[in-house]
Amino acid sequence: MASSAGSWRDAVAVTLLAAAPVVAYAPALREGRLLAPGDGAAFHLPVRTEAWRAWGRGEVPSWNSSVFAGSPLLASYRPGALHPLVLALAPVEPFAAFQTLVLASLVLAGPFAFLWTRRLGAEPVGAFVAGLGFALGPALVAHLGDTPAIVAAPALPLLLLAAEAHLQRPRATTVAGLALAVALVLLAGSPEAAGAGALLFGARLVAGLADARGGPGGTGPGSRSASRSALLAGAAVIAGALIAAPQLLPTLVALREAGPGGPGLAGEGEILAGWAGLVVRYVSHTPAAIFSLAAVPLLGALPASRAPAAVAVLALAVFAFRGIGAGTGVLPLAFDLALCALGGLSLSAQWRARREPRGRRLRLLALVAALCSVVSLSVATTVTGPLSPALAAPVGLLALGFILYFALAGRPETVTSHVFLLPLLASFLLQPWGRHAWAGAPTASELEEPTATREAVDRSMGPRRAERTLTLATAWPRARERDLAWANLATFAGRRNLNGYDAMVPASRRVLFDGMGVDGALPRPFLATDPGRLELLGVRWVQVPTQALVAPADRDGLGEDLDVVLEPPRPHLFPLPITPATEVRVVSFLTGATAVEQGRIVAECVVRLASGREIWHPIRAGVETAEWAWERPDVRAAVRHGMAPVHASFPVREGFTGHQYLGVLRLPGRFAVASLRFRAWPGAPPLWLLRAGLGDAQTGLAVGLSSASAYVSDEVRLAEAAGTPLVSLFEVRRGIGPAWVVESVRRLPDEAHLLDVLRAPTRLGVDARREALMTERDAAGVRLPSNSRSSPAFVARSAAGRMLVRAAGPGLLVLAEGYDAGWTAKVDTEDAAVLRVNADRIGVVLPEGTHRILLAHHARGFAAGLGLAALALSALALAVLAGQGRRGGRD
Repeated sequence: MASSAGSWRDAVAVTLLAAAPVVAYAPALREGRLLAPGDGAAFHLPVRTEAWRAWGRGEVPSWNSSVFAGSPLLASYRPGALHPLVLALAPVEPFAAFQTLVLASLVLAGPFAFLWTRRLGAEPVGAFVAGLGFALGPALVAHLGDTPAIVAAPALPLLLLAAEAHLQRPRATTVAGLALAVALVLLAGSPEAAGAGALLFGARLVAGLADARGGPGGTGPGSRSASRSALLAGAAVIAGALIAAPQLLPTLVALREAGPGGPGLAGEGEILAGWAGLVVRYVSHTPAAIFSLAAVPLLGALPASRAPAAVAVLALAVFAFRGIGAGTGVLPLAFDLALCALGGLSLSAQWRARREPRGRRLRLLALVAALCSVVSLSVATTVTGPLSPALAAPVGLLALGFILYFALAGRPETVTSHVFLLPLLASFLLQPWGRHAWAGAPTASELEEPTATREAVDRSMGPRRAERTLTLATAWPRARERDLAWANLATFAGRRNLNGYDAMVPASRRVLFDGMGVDGALPRPFLATDPGRLELLGVRWVQVPTQALVAPADRDGLGEDLDVVLEPPRPHLFPLPITPATEVRVVSFLTGATAVEQGRIVAECVVRLASGREIWHPIRAGVETAEWAWERPDVRAAVRHGMAPVHASFPVREGFTGHQYLGVLRLPGRFAVASLRFRAWPGAPPLWLLRAGLGDAQTGLAVGLSSASAYVSDEVRLAEAAGTPLVSLFEVRRGIGPAWVVESVRRLPDEAHLLDVLRAPTRLGVDARREALMTERDAAGVRLPSNSRSSPAFVARSAAGRMLVRAAGPGLLVLAEGYDAGWTAKVDTEDAAVLRVNADRIGVVLPEGTHRILLAHHARGFAAGLGLAALALSALALAVLAGQGRRGGRD
């Protein structure tokens, strides 16, 4: 009867724990908010959407073509594309599937934590508090946007539950169960969760061996049995890793090729770091910390508490040595679960003896810990600032739960003694809302429906919207992500971006842009390079936040370094947000201009107004600009124009002073300026345009031209396609586009030389439609047909890791898709080599005639991983069957 009552209580507790996350996150679900702010919306939802779309087409999700000109998807690891829950949700619409994935993981986390703590010997009430503290505790609520950690959350206590079952009675079925639990942790896509699981599991093995040996040097039968259990547990871990090999092997390949960088760049709300933040998060959120402090005297009497206690102490020691960050990690996740188990075991010990003197002493100790925690919370909030008013209700209910516990836990009436659980449960249910867990998370319509700005830009792109787009942003464009379809949001916008957000993107892809960040942000030096590289990389569109076209002006009313050379016949159009101005200020100098007479027009500046009207200004030698080496003795003797107003001077190695000159072009009034167009006059020497700005005499304000404006100013390479108040769009006039057949290859000694050519193709005479760049190593054995010619190519179909192209040879087909050794190609029915061209693009040699080229991507290591997984599963199945046979024989 007692066992039946205990099972009934366990069933009720598990049901409540499963329902708690649904109730806690119901406000977000009612609003249609994604259960993943920050990185969840910026990275985890898009990559999982790509994975689900691939599974829906019946393909392995090996390639993500929407970002970084293509990037490995399965190998990216964090999408968790092979996790059972992800596979099960493939038929569901992606947004709903994602919500279900997150909610189902949270629903399972509490019950599994409950069952694990019960297995450790906790009472139902203690295990219930432990389950609540994990599923709705500080780690998972504060980092709701870390979707892989959320998905891995139920697998962590499941792993430890399987470990307990194995260590208490090792047999083939427990080895198989432990192996499957290990595989689930590894397939979730969270390196942090995998590390936390390894730490918790390792601590349990060490504690088990120490208990069996009875101290150092123990060699009894119990020691041998424990050693055998540990060896079998190690075999189970290896088997679990082999089961996860279809995911792990491609990830290891990608990890070898990826550059530095990690997640967390999209932001996730304000998460308090440091010791003060740790105290605030735990003391105001969960009773686990207080009950864990009260568990210290119980460590000798509760062997099950030693492993979680060791993990918690280790985490605190590392925090003291290295500091406490605001993000997720191995130690914070392990610390949270260990603290929940310790708190549950401590409460259970108090509960068993609650009507005895020992129980009253334990509650008194817990009361002292609670009072100390309140004091520490008061001190911590002087550092972090006061708690949010929204937390008043959950923190007040948590305090009420403690008061009721200390006052009523010793009562003989069952209902009365359990009353403290009601405010405690309510406190946990209110914590996600009080802590704004989903603050800033988008709704489905916000993701899928374009903003007015993006809709206008998309209309300008027309049917070429799916061709590659590069966004000129040197930092994450806060508040402009949806307007730009920034980074991974390309998945929902029907775009294909050169930017992206993925820590596992190949380093070679980022090097193409002089070290692009894993979040797609461009380094500033890139903006000083030749936009001709865009033609070689297959870029069709360049977009830039309109406000990034200007920069804060310095005290001279000038902006950033432009370093634009004006030579006929290459005009430069500097687009601007509409800016009121009464004058244009230009810093420049001439080179090789000794023969230019005083007052001769060497260039012009056309000021285009928002009304469409244009105001023309000359730039004259000796008035607005002059020869930079005017004071060099031989130049000074021959120069035919005077010095313009000097803006800055600099010493030259030859012993004279060089100059930069300031020209002020006054407008005939105050006008709203939309752009500046500079053009060198025929026959004039080169004019170096160094800096520029617009001043407004009426307000005394000024703005400067930015390096982004200079980058898009080359009218030979780029044409302005759309100008909105928030986003400016430019079209690359020519280049390879999505695909092109070229007639020759320019061979370069090594990667460094190739990248140098890529940065300055105009100066080095590279024509993207006639030749491709290859290193000698990549070009070894490559021979183009002698009569190769340049011609367009047509991409008939392109989805994830499949491309169908129609092109005419002979020549070299160049595709604007990122190169990866996992690509294979067929020209008609014949296999063809996939070459790396233009530093990181795909090339295929075509013979004479019109051809159908089919390219397919296969995740490297996936096939081998499937073989290893099949072997591991077969071995486990045979071991289980053999074990059952032996037991049947004994019966």
